[in-house]
Amino acid sequence: AESISSYEYTSLVDVQMKTNQGDKSIGMLGANANITSTSTNDTTSEDPLVRLRQFVSKAKELLRSGDRDGLTPPLPQEIHYKVSKHQLSTGTSSSFQFSLYPANDTTKTKELAENQYHEIFSSNDQVICKVHHSMMSHFPHFSQAAFPCWSILQRFPNAKRFMELANRESFKSKRWINDMLKVFESAGISIKKPGGTNTTNQYCEWIAAPNNIEQPSWPIPDRKDHPTVFKVDGPSYFINQHDVMSLQQHLLQQDYITRMAGSALPLQVLLFQRKGETREWVHAKETANKIKQAWGNWIEVKVLSTLNGNSLKEQALEFHRADIIVSPHGAQLTNLAFIRPCTVVLELFPNQYYLSYFQKYVLSAAGIHYEGYELGRSPLHDTMDTINNSELRGSARGKQMLASPQSILHALPRLILSCLSCQEDDQR
Repeated sequence: AESISSYEYTSLVDVQMKTNQGDKSIGMLGANANITSTSTNDTTSEDPLVRLRQFVSKAKELLRSGDRDGLTPPLPQEIHYKVSKHQLSTGTSSSFQFSLYPANDTTKTKELAENQYHEIFSSNDQVICKVHHSMMSHFPHFSQAAFPCWSILQRFPNAKRFMELANRESFKSKRWINDMLKVFESAGISIKKPGGTNTTNQYCEWIAAPNNIEQPSWPIPDRKDHPTVFKVDGPSYFINQHDVMSLQQHLLQQDYITRMAGSALPLQVLLFQRKGETREWVHAKETANKIKQAWGNWIEVKVLSTLNGNSLKEQALEFHRADIIVSPHGAQLTNLAFIRPCTVVLELFPNQYYLSYFQKYVLSAAGIHYEGYELGRSPLHDTMDTINNSELRGSARGKQMLASPQSILHALPRLILSCLSCQEDDQR
């Protein structure tokens, strides 16, 4: 972000050019490249390198003019939002540790190096992942149990693998959850009820459980120890990025996209509205229209009003195909586990309701997380006053989102350049 703000931008989007010597991969478009010599209004060139230069030049130009001119006063029923990058860098969300012990003796914890699980555990072993949550019927909280189990069980490809789940029948009406359970089963992971421990000598049965997230919950402000800091430094819900990618591949199958976000033009921008729900973004469609006016065919923008009734795969694909996502805070962001590397996410928070829920989903998938909050206010200070008061908290989370189109349009060049420059960081 610092390099972008000083307008020294280098992209590592790989572009293929035909030369007399054959195909040549052009990766570096540094500050010394004469990118301003080509008109930013000419989007008809078929040369991908020229088009990329034009696109970067336009983003830089709009970033400069936006920083110079600032924001005009918001219209009635609009609130300007300040957009800032999340404090953690791309992909730095820490992994979690898990315990492994024989089912008949919980005192004998087995510790192995990462490369030993594949070698030691065979088809004669059963590994059961145990993670529970008191609100499992709500799919964001279910994901807090399912994702760690998926990640743990990837360590045991040769063993018979299980995820323990009580009362599966109670989830029949929960489509997202049922679809996720089918993904587990398609990957050779069976779903079993608690109890019924193996009493024969046919298999050696092991229990695997993540440490410190037996009751996964969302981080909340810690007024006592850190009055202005959130507890966001805890573990992720995946051990590493490879586990995120394997889940995506099993779910999306032939629709899985191997290239990183921002590697093809036009960029795909997804605006989520939450129509008819709490935290509905009132100005989502107007914002989309203004983006189209400002960026023309450089960007394809889509407004998604709701995901209610969609299958897990349909929801995941909406997020997976996007290069940039702008959305109010909400349960739909559970699907951020399915974004591609370098996807930029701008999460909009209502006044007095800033909670660190989904940042780690973005980071685990090697995306980039930005946060939007009312300009001139402190999200941490505001939320301290409501977090422990159920009435105030319910009122805060139930408000409409009035983020102004102007402030989102003002932030968009920075999001674009962040998406493109991420690829250079990834290849360094």
